[in-house]
Amino acid sequence: MARFLKDRKKAQGAAPGSLIFIGKQKMDRNSIQVLQYTPEGLKEYFPENIEKIKESISNDHMTWIGISGLHNTQLIADLGKVFTISPLILEDILNTDQRPRFSEETDHLYVIIKSFYIGTEDQAVHMEQISMIVGDHYLLTIQETETDYFKAVKKRLYDSQSKIRNFGPDYLCYALLDTLVDNYIINIERLGVAIEEQEKRIFSSEIENVEEIYHFRTELSYIRKNVRPVKELMNRFTGCDSPLIDKRTYSYLHDLDDLVVQVQEAIEIYYTMTSDQLNLYQTSISNRVNDVMKILTIFSAIFIPLTFIAGIYGMNFEYMPELHHRYAYFILWGIMIAVTIVMLLFFKRKKWL
Repeated sequence: MARFLKDRKKAQGAAPGSLIFIGKQKMDRNSIQVLQYTPEGLKEYFPENIEKIKESISNDHMTWIGISGLHNTQLIADLGKVFTISPLILEDILNTDQRPRFSEETDHLYVIIKSFYIGTEDQAVHMEQISMIVGDHYLLTIQETETDYFKAVKKRLYDSQSKIRNFGPDYLCYALLDTLVDNYIINIERLGVAIEEQEKRIFSSEIENVEEIYHFRTELSYIRKNVRPVKELMNRFTGCDSPLIDKRTYSYLHDLDDLVVQVQEAIEIYYTMTSDQLNLYQTSISNRVNDVMKILTIFSAIFIPLTFIAGIYGMNFEYMPELHHRYAYFILWGIMIAVTIVMLLFFKRKKWL
């Protein structure tokens, strides 16, 4: 399956709002986790179905519902019925190739964003789509796997002094986005270290160098495709005047917007660096070829007059005066050596050597 574009054959010709999973199934079965919290306490449990989740939502506390696994379209359909989610939004949630986006409706705010990590074995970027739905006193998060990207946020929730416990689901959504953007920076920094290390080996002519450069460029392009739209997402989020967003949250959203800009700048810097490394590598190879050609040209230039002299005295004419001279052979060698020395001195004076 292609990385930059997912196979959409199953959705070809389908009506808008059709619930068709587009992507690779990464789990055998779904899992659901619910966290209910107030400033005074927190409760965690794992319900078996969507109906029990709806019962847990109340104005007396905040509820964070985390669903792992996107392949079960029936579960997503039930989720839409229980929480009155637009079929078009559900369609975007099931499309793992969906661009990061923010949308607003009367009862909900929708956020679709990507999270990624760099594999330790293949050093490749692995991307995962995460959807967030902000409602009245609750937040839904839907992701492809059970990877705990929000471990730090959950740890803060268990702290009774945490700011999250005193804010609404809009602030929780901000905290999750902030964690994902921090993860962007951590992984881009890791990739950047490898790129900067590569720069030290750039003057080596080994073929592995150029392969690594192209690998880094491909991974950065993949990251850029999935992270660049986050800036647009944040612009719409910070410009939203929905009653679901507390006024106190806007200052945090603007700060997160600045962090997203920093991420984009880092991506562009490292992408430009790989371009410069590739150009430098090619220049280095060209210089090596030029050095070889220069040496070969010098040798050719030296042997041209020697070949000329040897050609003259190699002619089979009977009456050549020097041929019968007793020391003609040694004189000829002396002339050839003298010509060679003069030419070498000339090349050295011209700084061609």
